[in-house]
Amino acid sequence: MTLEYVKQMYSKFVSTLGESNYNRELYRADWMHLIRSQAFANLWTKAFKAYDEGLMVVRAMGTDELHVIGDWRAVFPEGRGVTEVKVKDVYTVGTDQDQPTQALQSPS
Repeated sequence: MTLEYVKQMYSKFVSTLGESNYNRELYRADWMHLIRSQAFANLWTKAFKAYDEGLMVVRAMGTDELHVIGDWRAVFPEGRGVTEVKVKDVYTVGTDQDQPTQALQSPS
């Protein structure tokens, strides 16, 4: 329970860090850029790994969302851990019904 609480508080802190009405007194541009830069780097590392393993990367969004075509479970473990991913959405791109695109999200 404590781990889930800390994860939720960290997620809220990161999402409101910077020029936000919620954390005005915590405005530290250096923290905001460091944390967000690391999140972007983590996402693009996952995208590169997916591409290297033969998945088609359709889109990378924000700091935690990767859209891929293929068997992503052979590349990434599913779950809520730091190195794991979870399914956010499944949709079809084009006319190939056999290969749906899956939106994966890094845990927050």
